[in-house]
Amino acid sequence: MSKEVISASEMERYGYCPLSWWLGRTGVDAEGSEVASGLEKHQEIGDSLKTLLHEEHKSRETSSTLLAVVLYIGILVLAALFILWRIGSNEGEIMLIVSLFFMLGASFLLYRLLQSTERVDKLRDDYKLGEGEIEAPDDMTAKAPVLKSEKHNLAGRPDYILHEDGVRIPVEVKTGRRPRAPFFSHVLQAGAYCLLVEEMYGKSPPGGQLRYGLETEPHTVEWEPKLKAIVLEKLEEMNDALAGQSEVHRNHNRPGKCQNCSRRRGCPERLDKPPAGTNT
Repeated sequence: MSKEVISASEMERYGYCPLSWWLGRTGVDAEGSEVASGLEKHQEIGDSLKTLLHEEHKSRETSSTLLAVVLYIGILVLAALFILWRIGSNEGEIMLIVSLFFMLGASFLLYRLLQSTERVDKLRDDYKLGEGEIEAPDDMTAKAPVLKSEKHNLAGRPDYILHEDGVRIPVEVKTGRRPRAPFFSHVLQAGAYCLLVEEMYGKSPPGGQLRYGLETEPHTVEWEPKLKAIVLEKLEEMNDALAGQSEVHRNHNRPGKCQNCSRRRGCPERLDKPPAGTNT
């Protein structure tokens, strides 16, 4: 087996056209305005997700601080009442006044917590995320952790992972218009993430999600035996190609697909290729 690691995003390209994937592997860069536009939209989606994670982080911090303040107020009040009861001095009254100021501070923290919680709830509703935990690094400046499988020579990093009740669902966000049904290449990529989650965490996910923007309903890709067999079959084909045991060619006869390929200019098998001796 080849030691060159295959990424889940490469499987998406392979599912679109094996030759396009191979051209990318051999140094043919993707071209076209749609490439830059897709990167820009994906960055916007990433920023939106970071906003949500930031709000949730602030909410947790405020909640922890509020709990500490409330406990401190309780201790102060009990101490003040004890002093008034046993000594009857001014110290007890002073402690009660201090407790009052702490209570005002706690009220402000509670107000901030309610505001933050409201923003988080709205973002989760807008992005249709449910109540699951969003797994991402603590610094919230990158995507979900890299998943690896030495067995299948595969690695990948979904845009994020939903984790709820011990179940992890990998999520991939696409920037195009939401189709009636997900494209095969996208399903293949989601299947690759499911395979990685299954191996990394020792538990099969029910499936993955494909999201075309954050504010649309996600497509659910069921992780069932048929899809797993297809993912393993395509991985074997890709590993054979990388090991020099097979050649890679275009696998379709659709001019429109070639026309929309970001590596069409460098493709020797593109369907819209002009006759020999003419300019491109």
